[in-house]
Amino acid sequence: MKNPLYDRKHITEYILFGTIAAILYMIPIVIFLSNHTYENLYYLYIGCILFMGVIFYYVYRLLYQRYNEKRAVSMLIGGVLATISGVIISCISIVVAMIITFPNLFSTIPAGQVIEGGTAQPRQLLLMILGTAIFGNIAVGSFISIVVSYAGKRDQTVDKPVQLETEIKPERNPGA
Repeated sequence: MKNPLYDRKHITEYILFGTIAAILYMIPIVIFLSNHTYENLYYLYIGCILFMGVIFYYVYRLLYQRYNEKRAVSMLIGGVLATISGVIISCISIVVAMIITFPNLFSTIPAGQVIEGGTAQPRQLLLMILGTAIFGNIAVGSFISIVVSYAGKRDQTVDKPVQLETEIKPERNPGA
């Protein structure tokens, strides 16, 4: 039996919801990059909250799918895979947005032009935003996947194991 977590339908769901989460994450990031001051750094965390909302919706939706409704681990794996795809897409989007905002991203720009009144270079700002995207989104996506997949189950006393691919092993004949 093939594992339904890795069939074509589920992989497109992971990529679809990861893309939606990345797009919603990028809205506050683009707002921050358009007006980049230290007072606006909270936009990075608003993006993480929006990312978490999409992953919450996806894992909550998994509660009502036939295969996943009785298996908390499969819901957890689905949420984490959607989170990972969203983080990858958002990191690519951040690099593109930074290159558009700062065309000379990897050259030396006076620090006052990057963040007003600050001493950060564009590369340092890129690393800060990527760090928030990677660590923040993985943390909130994994957290919400764990909470929803275990707390949202209807019957929490029974948990069916995830069935991975099974192999039929030939019998050995010790006498032959």
